[in-house]
Amino acid sequence: MDEIKEVLQELESFLSKLECPIMVHLQKGVSAAKITDSFNNMRFPVRTDIMQLYEWKNGVIDLFKKKTGEVELFTSGIMMPLELAISMYALEAKVQKSFKKEFFPLFTSGGGDYILIHLDEKKKTYGQLFLYSPSILLNDKPVSIYDSLYGLFLTTLEVYKRRGYYFNSSDNTLEVVYEIEKEIAMELNPKSEFWRGN
Repeated sequence: MDEIKEVLQELESFLSKLECPIMVHLQKGVSAAKITDSFNNMRFPVRTDIMQLYEWKNGVIDLFKKKTGEVELFTSGIMMPLELAISMYALEAKVQKSFKKEFFPLFTSGGGDYILIHLDEKKKTYGQLFLYSPSILLNDKPVSIYDSLYGLFLTTLEVYKRRGYYFNSSDNTLEVVYEIEKEIAMELNPKSEFWRGN
């Protein structure tokens, strides 16, 4: 199914109508062939949802040269370009062993936290998203935060619609109403632990 494509298009249309500054920072998507090659090189299965995400947009241009709040799409959610995600995976999972090799980073907070997708097909949590944040979680074990990529973007769209996320007009940074975010995230991601504990 293309439900993720639909929710990404709806999110883009919604943010564009509001003239949200985040949209100018996102690069156009990459080809399916390039995404497939990248994941084959890492010996990961290429999930359709990851394919559709990177075909939609290829993350934030020069993300480390910008103010964090300007390029966050959601809380701690700066979309990394595919090349950067791959190099962060190599560094964090393979070299530093910050998290296990079956986790792949898609989003960063810009300060060492990541939203990871679980890519071990044998596990029940395959395709689920996890937060890796030693500073927030007070340990280095990733915790489930969204039930899927679709769940993440559906949550993000709903939070924007309810004004739980909006961009501050004076400095173009993301503002978060945490009560709204948590309420929607809990409702749309019943399998994810993070929202129940925080």
